Amino acid sequence: MKQTQFINARKADWQLLEREIEGSDKNTDFIDLPALLRAVTHDLAISKSRSYSPDLVNKLNTLVTSAQAKMYQPKHKVWYELLRFMRVGFPLSVFQLKRAVIINHFLFYGLALVAYLLTIYKPELIYQFVDNFQVSNIESMYNPESKYRLKERASSGDFAMFGFYIFNNIKLAFQTFVGGLVLGVGALFFLIFNGFFFGAISAHIVNIGYQSTFFSFVITHGSFELTAIVLSAAAGTHIGYSLLNPGRLSRSIAVKQAAKRAFPVMFGAFIFLIIAAFIEAFWSSSLWLPNSVKYTVGACCWIFIAIYFYRGHKHAAR
Repeated sequence: MKQTQFINARKADWQLLEREIEGSDKNTDFIDLPALLRAVTHDLAISKSRSYSPDLVNKLNTLVTSAQAKMYQPKHKVWYELLRFMRVGFPLSVFQLKRAVIINHFLFYGLALVAYLLTIYKPELIYQFVDNFQVSNIESMYNPESKYRLKERASSGDFAMFGFYIFNNIKLAFQTFVGGLVLGVGALFFLIFNGFFFGAISAHIVNIGYQSTFFSFVITHGSFELTAIVLSAAAGTHIGYSLLNPGRLSRSIAVKQAAKRAFPVMFGAFIFLIIAAFIEAFWSSSLWLPNSVKYTVGACCWIFIAIYFYRGHKHAAR
């Protein structure tokens, strides 16, 4: 290939890398800088091997060196990789497990709906799903006239609850994920249990007339928390299924490959749980915010979650 043809074929990527280095590219689409850098590095090697002009070789060499310096800046690398993962890696990894994700969503929300309808129809069934002590605590927590709702919690209490919510959320997600390693049975158990629990409690709250305090509390952080729990179960059952059905691979190789696909989903779920804990501690529990505002923001969060994971389909199609 002549040098002119080579330049015409590859200059679009060179210009894209230049803009990325300079930070002048206003395009909101994600750019995979490591992959782009590898491609331009390959172009540099080709230019040298074919003895193209020194100007072209020097230009590509400068471009590669500048890109490496930008990508490996110590103070930015961790945050860049985390942002890159959340923008592309997480939704893409969820899309790659779409079958497990869809099945687990249907199981969780389907069973929650069953428990909700049964408890609405027969209120006494709440005690089949939840023990008396928990029911009493939940009634006290969401009672509009409860002492917990008479004054705003102190900021120190918000931070304490933030830590408490993180611990409990991640503990639950980890249990669900690890349960999947037992042929998927453990993950399904925690998913089914939490689905029935959420549905039954929601119905009981409606039955006793506390829905205004309950649903305004859970709607916002629930978008991240419930999604993360279902994704944890999907990641766990994906690995468990590979144990049961390794296909033509050995079980050890099948599990390793399944784990590579599942761990990014689990990591993203942990980040979602941290976000959920933050919202729950500092937003959901706030008494000065009108319920209408909480419902509006909560609805926006659910819509955001749907759009966010739909992007996984877009990235997979590229």
